[in-house]
Amino acid sequence: MKKLHLITLSVFSLILSACGGRKIDITIPDNNCPSDKELVEKALQGDEQAGLQVAQMYYDGNGVIQDYTEAIKWYRVLSEKGNPYAQYYMGLCHDEGRGLEASLTKAMEYYKQCFLELKSRAEKGDKEAMLYLGKMYSLGKYVTKDKAAAVKWYREAAEGGDAKAQYTLGVCYEEGSGVAQSYPEAVKWYRQAADQGHAEAQCALGTCFEVGNGVEASATEAVKWYRLSAEQGNADAQCNLGYCYDEGVGVEKSPTEAVNLYRLSAEQGNATAQNNLAYCYEYGTGVEKNMEEAIKWYKKSAKQGDEGAIANLKAKGINDYNE
Repeated sequence: MKKLHLITLSVFSLILSACGGRKIDITIPDNNCPSDKELVEKALQGDEQAGLQVAQMYYDGNGVIQDYTEAIKWYRVLSEKGNPYAQYYMGLCHDEGRGLEASLTKAMEYYKQCFLELKSRAEKGDKEAMLYLGKMYSLGKYVTKDKAAAVKWYREAAEGGDAKAQYTLGVCYEEGSGVAQSYPEAVKWYRQAADQGHAEAQCALGTCFEVGNGVEASATEAVKWYRLSAEQGNADAQCNLGYCYDEGVGVEKSPTEAVNLYRLSAEQGNATAQNNLAYCYEYGTGVEKNMEEAIKWYKKSAKQGDEGAIANLKAKGINDYNE
Protein backbone atom coordinates (compact mmCIF):
# COMPACT_ATOMS: atom_id res chain seq x y z
CA MET A 1 0.00 0.00 0.00
CA LYS A 2 1.29 3.42 -0.95
CA LYS A 3 0.92 6.51 1.15
CA LEU A 4 1.44 10.23 1.34
CA HIS A 5 4.52 11.30 3.23
CA LEU A 6 3.23 13.62 5.96
CA ILE A 7 6.51 15.17 6.93
CA THR A 8 7.90 14.95 10.41
CA LEU A 9 9.15 18.48 10.63
CA SER A 10 12.87 18.79 11.19
CA VAL A 11 13.47 22.33 12.24
CA PHE A 12 17.17 22.65 12.46
CA SER A 13 19.72 22.70 9.71
CA LEU A 14 23.12 24.31 9.80
CA ILE A 15 23.14 28.07 10.04
CA LEU A 16 25.87 29.50 7.88
CA SER A 17 27.94 32.49 8.90
CA ALA A 18 29.89 33.88 5.99
CA CYS A 19 33.36 35.22 6.51
CA GLY A 20 36.80 34.67 5.06
CA GLY A 21 39.96 33.36 6.62
CA ARG A 22 43.29 31.69 6.10
CA LYS A 23 43.70 28.65 3.90
CA ILE A 24 42.68 25.39 5.52
CA ASP A 25 45.04 22.41 5.44
CA ILE A 26 42.64 19.49 5.03
CA THR A 27 42.95 16.56 2.64
CA ILE A 28 39.74 15.59 0.86
CA PRO A 29 39.43 11.82 0.21
CA ASP A 30 39.41 11.11 -3.54
CA ASN A 31 36.80 8.37 -3.17
CA ASN A 32 34.38 10.54 -1.18
CA CYS A 33 34.69 14.09 -2.43
CA PRO A 34 31.77 16.53 -2.86
CA SER A 35 30.93 17.05 -6.53
CA ASP A 36 30.86 20.83 -6.11
CA LYS A 37 34.57 21.44 -6.68
CA GLU A 38 34.14 25.21 -6.51
CA LEU A 39 32.63 24.91 -3.03
CA VAL A 40 35.47 22.67 -1.88
CA GLU A 41 38.07 25.05 -3.27
CA LYS A 42 36.45 28.00 -1.50
CA ALA A 43 36.44 26.00 1.73
CA LEU A 44 40.12 25.14 1.39
CA GLN A 45 40.88 28.80 0.73
CA GLY A 46 39.44 29.63 4.14
CA ASP A 47 35.85 30.62 3.37
CA GLU A 48 34.07 29.65 6.59
CA GLN A 49 30.63 29.46 5.02
CA ALA A 50 31.91 27.02 2.41
CA GLY A 51 33.79 25.08 5.07
CA LEU A 52 30.64 24.70 7.15
CA GLN A 53 28.72 23.51 4.09
CA VAL A 54 31.33 20.86 3.32
CA ALA A 55 31.36 19.74 6.95
CA GLN A 56 27.58 19.48 6.97
CA MET A 57 27.61 17.41 3.77
CA TYR A 58 29.83 14.83 5.45
CA TYR A 59 27.85 15.03 8.70
CA ASP A 60 24.49 14.43 6.98
CA GLY A 61 25.70 12.23 4.12
CA ASN A 62 24.32 14.75 1.65
CA GLY A 63 26.03 14.33 -1.73
CA VAL A 64 28.79 12.23 -0.15
CA ILE A 65 29.00 9.08 1.95
CA GLN A 66 28.23 10.03 5.54
CA ASP A 67 31.49 10.30 7.44
CA TYR A 68 31.59 11.93 10.86
CA THR A 69 35.38 11.78 10.93
CA GLU A 70 35.62 13.88 7.76
CA ALA A 71 33.01 16.31 9.11
CA ILE A 72 34.95 16.68 12.33
CA LYS A 73 38.12 17.66 10.44
CA TRP A 74 36.30 20.77 9.23
CA TYR A 75 34.42 21.48 12.44
CA ARG A 76 37.62 21.27 14.48
CA VAL A 77 39.53 23.73 12.30
CA LEU A 78 36.62 26.16 12.17
CA SER A 79 35.89 25.88 15.89
CA GLU A 80 39.51 26.77 16.63
CA LYS A 81 38.89 29.96 14.66
CA GLY A 82 36.05 30.76 17.04
CA ASN A 83 33.16 29.84 14.76
CA PRO A 84 30.21 29.10 17.09
CA TYR A 85 28.39 26.86 14.62
CA ALA A 86 31.42 24.59 14.27
CA GLN A 87 31.79 24.64 18.06
CA TYR A 88 28.19 23.51 18.38
CA TYR A 89 28.78 20.50 16.17
CA MET A 90 32.01 19.61 17.94
CA GLY A 91 30.00 19.62 21.14
CA LEU A 92 27.28 17.52 19.56
CA CYS A 93 29.77 14.95 18.28
CA HIS A 94 31.29 14.58 21.77
CA ASP A 95 27.81 14.60 23.30
CA GLU A 96 26.55 11.74 21.12
CA GLY A 97 29.82 9.97 20.40
CA ARG A 98 29.72 10.62 16.67
CA GLY A 99 33.23 10.27 15.29
CA LEU A 100 34.68 11.27 18.67
CA GLU A 101 34.80 9.69 22.10
CA ALA A 102 31.61 10.34 24.01
CA SER A 103 32.48 12.95 26.62
CA LEU A 104 29.95 15.21 28.28
CA THR A 105 32.79 17.25 29.77
CA LYS A 106 34.29 18.01 26.36
CA ALA A 107 30.85 18.55 24.87
CA MET A 108 30.04 21.14 27.52
CA GLU A 109 33.30 22.96 26.85
CA TYR A 110 32.36 23.40 23.21
CA TYR A 111 28.72 24.20 23.99
CA LYS A 112 29.84 26.91 26.44
CA GLN A 113 32.09 28.57 23.85
CA CYS A 114 29.28 28.35 21.30
CA PHE A 115 26.58 29.70 23.64
CA LEU A 116 28.57 32.70 24.81
CA GLU A 117 29.48 33.74 21.27
CA LEU A 118 25.95 33.21 19.98
CA LYS A 119 24.47 35.24 22.84
CA SER A 120 26.88 38.07 22.12
CA ARG A 121 25.99 38.06 18.45
CA ALA A 122 22.25 37.70 19.05
CA GLU A 123 22.19 40.67 21.41
CA LYS A 124 23.75 42.69 18.59
CA GLY A 125 20.94 41.72 16.22
CA ASP A 126 22.48 38.73 14.42
CA LYS A 127 19.40 36.75 13.33
CA GLU A 128 21.29 33.56 12.56
CA ALA A 129 22.76 33.62 16.06
CA MET A 130 19.25 34.13 17.46
CA LEU A 131 18.06 31.04 15.63
CA TYR A 132 20.86 28.83 16.89
CA LEU A 133 20.55 30.24 20.39
CA GLY A 134 16.91 29.20 20.25
CA LYS A 135 18.03 25.73 19.21
CA MET A 136 20.27 25.44 22.25
CA TYR A 137 17.40 26.39 24.54
CA SER A 138 15.05 24.01 22.73
CA LEU A 139 17.41 21.04 23.08
CA GLY A 140 18.88 21.97 26.45
CA LYS A 141 22.47 22.19 25.23
CA TYR A 142 24.59 23.92 27.91
CA VAL A 143 21.47 25.71 29.20
CA THR A 144 18.39 24.26 30.90
CA LYS A 145 15.87 23.16 28.29
CA ASP A 146 13.37 25.97 27.87
CA LYS A 147 11.02 25.80 24.89
CA ALA A 148 9.50 29.20 25.67
CA ALA A 149 12.94 30.84 25.66
CA ALA A 150 13.64 29.13 22.35
CA VAL A 151 10.47 30.59 20.86
CA LYS A 152 11.46 34.05 22.10
CA TRP A 153 14.64 33.95 20.03
CA TYR A 154 12.95 32.35 17.02
CA ARG A 155 10.28 35.04 17.05
CA GLU A 156 12.77 37.88 17.23
CA ALA A 157 14.63 36.51 14.21
CA ALA A 158 11.40 35.70 12.37
CA GLU A 159 10.00 39.18 12.88
CA GLY A 160 13.28 40.46 11.47
CA GLY A 161 12.51 38.63 8.25
CA ASP A 162 14.72 35.54 8.60
CA ALA A 163 13.11 32.74 6.56
CA LYS A 164 14.69 29.90 8.54
CA ALA A 165 13.39 31.41 11.77
CA GLN A 166 9.94 31.93 10.27
CA TYR A 167 9.83 28.27 9.28
CA THR A 168 11.07 27.16 12.69
CA LEU A 169 8.49 29.32 14.47
CA GLY A 170 5.85 27.78 12.23
CA VAL A 171 6.96 24.33 13.38
CA CYS A 172 6.67 25.44 17.00
CA TYR A 173 3.09 26.56 16.43
CA GLU A 174 2.20 23.39 14.54
CA GLU A 175 3.60 21.16 17.26
CA GLY A 176 2.71 23.36 20.25
CA SER A 177 6.35 23.54 21.30
CA GLY A 178 6.98 26.46 23.67
CA VAL A 179 3.79 28.13 22.52
CA ALA A 180 0.08 27.30 22.36
CA GLN A 181 -0.59 25.00 19.41
CA SER A 182 -2.15 26.90 16.50
CA TYR A 183 -2.41 25.74 12.89
CA PRO A 184 -3.40 29.21 11.62
CA GLU A 185 -0.27 30.71 13.21
CA ALA A 186 1.82 27.88 11.78
CA VAL A 187 0.44 28.61 8.31
CA LYS A 188 1.11 32.33 8.75
CA TRP A 189 4.80 31.75 9.44
CA TYR A 190 5.20 28.96 6.89
CA ARG A 191 3.77 31.24 4.24
CA GLN A 192 6.16 34.08 5.08
CA ALA A 193 9.12 31.70 4.81
CA ALA A 194 7.72 29.96 1.73
CA ASP A 195 7.29 33.30 -0.05
CA GLN A 196 11.02 33.81 0.46
CA GLY A 197 11.72 30.49 -1.24
CA HIS A 198 12.38 28.36 1.85
CA ALA A 199 11.96 24.80 0.55
CA GLU A 200 11.00 23.13 3.83
CA ALA A 201 8.43 25.82 4.54
CA GLN A 202 6.99 25.38 1.05
CA CYS A 203 6.60 21.67 1.65
CA ALA A 204 5.09 22.23 5.10
CA LEU A 205 2.64 24.76 3.66
CA GLY A 206 1.73 22.27 0.96
CA THR A 207 0.95 19.69 3.63
CA CYS A 208 -1.26 22.19 5.46
CA PHE A 209 -3.25 22.72 2.26
CA GLU A 210 -3.30 18.98 1.58
CA VAL A 211 -4.88 18.08 4.93
CA GLY A 212 -6.62 21.38 5.73
CA ASN A 213 -4.64 22.35 8.81
CA GLY A 214 -5.06 26.06 9.58
CA VAL A 215 -6.32 26.77 6.08
CA GLU A 216 -9.12 25.61 3.81
CA ALA A 217 -8.03 22.37 2.17
CA SER A 218 -7.01 22.84 -1.46
CA ALA A 219 -5.35 20.12 -3.52
CA THR A 220 -4.40 22.71 -6.15
CA GLU A 221 -2.59 24.89 -3.61
CA ALA A 222 -0.95 21.83 -2.09
CA VAL A 223 0.44 20.81 -5.48
CA LYS A 224 1.63 24.36 -6.14
CA TRP A 225 3.71 24.47 -2.96
CA TYR A 226 4.93 20.88 -3.24
CA ARG A 227 6.13 21.61 -6.75
CA LEU A 228 8.02 24.76 -5.73
CA SER A 229 9.71 22.81 -2.95
CA ALA A 230 10.36 19.72 -5.08
CA GLU A 231 12.03 21.83 -7.75
CA GLN A 232 14.55 22.84 -5.09
CA GLY A 233 15.30 19.18 -4.41
CA ASN A 234 13.29 18.75 -1.21
CA ALA A 235 12.82 14.98 -0.82
CA ASP A 236 9.61 15.22 1.25
CA ALA A 237 8.01 17.47 -1.35
CA GLN A 238 9.12 15.20 -4.20
CA CYS A 239 7.48 12.27 -2.44
CA ASN A 240 4.26 14.17 -1.73
CA LEU A 241 4.06 15.56 -5.26
CA GLY A 242 4.65 12.04 -6.55
CA TYR A 243 1.71 10.86 -4.48
CA CYS A 244 -0.45 13.62 -5.96
CA TYR A 245 0.40 12.41 -9.47
CA ASP A 246 -0.09 8.81 -8.38
CA GLU A 247 -3.60 9.44 -7.08
CA GLY A 248 -4.63 12.36 -9.28
CA VAL A 249 -4.83 14.79 -6.36
CA GLY A 250 -4.78 18.37 -7.62
CA VAL A 251 -3.22 17.28 -10.93
CA GLU A 252 -4.04 14.94 -13.78
CA LYS A 253 -3.14 11.41 -12.76
CA SER A 254 0.22 10.29 -14.16
CA PRO A 255 1.81 7.08 -12.82
CA THR A 256 4.95 7.76 -14.87
CA GLU A 257 5.47 11.19 -13.34
CA ALA A 258 4.74 9.71 -9.92
CA VAL A 259 7.51 7.16 -10.40
CA ASN A 260 9.94 9.86 -11.54
CA LEU A 261 9.26 11.89 -8.40
CA TYR A 262 9.31 8.90 -6.07
CA ARG A 263 12.68 7.94 -7.51
CA LEU A 264 14.15 11.41 -6.96
CA SER A 265 12.99 11.32 -3.37
CA ALA A 266 13.93 7.69 -2.77
CA GLU A 267 17.46 8.27 -4.00
CA GLN A 268 17.80 10.95 -1.32
CA GLY A 269 16.86 8.37 1.30
CA ASN A 270 13.18 9.19 1.86
CA ALA A 271 11.74 5.98 3.33
CA THR A 272 8.14 6.64 2.26
CA ALA A 273 9.21 7.30 -1.32
CA GLN A 274 11.31 4.13 -1.29
CA ASN A 275 8.29 2.11 -0.23
CA ASN A 276 6.08 3.78 -2.82
CA LEU A 277 8.63 3.24 -5.59
CA ALA A 278 8.92 -0.41 -4.59
CA TYR A 279 5.13 -0.74 -4.81
CA CYS A 280 5.23 0.71 -8.32
CA TYR A 281 7.84 -1.85 -9.36
CA GLU A 282 5.89 -4.68 -7.75
CA TYR A 283 2.66 -3.90 -9.58
CA GLY A 284 4.04 -2.29 -12.73
CA THR A 285 2.48 1.10 -12.03
CA GLY A 286 4.19 3.76 -14.13
CA VAL A 287 7.16 1.48 -14.67
CA GLU A 288 7.80 -2.03 -15.96
CA LYS A 289 7.04 -4.66 -13.34
CA ASN A 290 10.24 -5.84 -11.66
CA MET A 291 10.06 -7.77 -8.39
CA GLU A 292 13.80 -7.69 -7.84
CA GLU A 293 13.76 -3.88 -7.93
CA ALA A 294 10.65 -3.84 -5.76
CA ILE A 295 12.30 -5.91 -3.04
CA LYS A 296 15.46 -3.80 -3.24
CA TRP A 297 13.53 -0.61 -2.52
CA TYR A 298 11.29 -2.25 0.09
CA LYS A 299 14.42 -3.29 1.96
CA LYS A 300 15.94 0.18 1.79
CA SER A 301 12.73 1.58 3.24
CA ALA A 302 12.34 -1.16 5.84
CA LYS A 303 15.88 -0.57 7.11
CA GLN A 304 14.72 2.91 8.07
CA GLY A 305 11.77 1.48 9.96
CA ASP A 306 8.99 2.20 7.46
CA GLU A 307 6.09 0.07 8.67
CA GLY A 308 4.50 -0.18 5.23
CA ALA A 309 7.70 -1.55 3.70
CA ILE A 310 8.17 -4.00 6.56
CA ALA A 311 4.62 -5.27 6.11
CA ASN A 312 5.08 -5.56 2.34
CA LEU A 313 8.21 -7.66 2.82
CA LYS A 314 6.61 -9.86 5.48
CA ALA A 315 3.74 -10.53 3.10
CA LYS A 316 6.35 -12.06 0.81
CA GLY A 317 7.90 -14.11 3.57
CA ILE A 318 10.91 -11.77 3.88
CA ASN A 319 11.71 -11.00 7.50
CA ASP A 320 15.38 -10.16 7.16
CA TYR A 321 15.76 -6.79 5.44
CA ASN A 322 19.16 -5.83 6.87
CA GLU A 323 21.21 -7.99 4.51
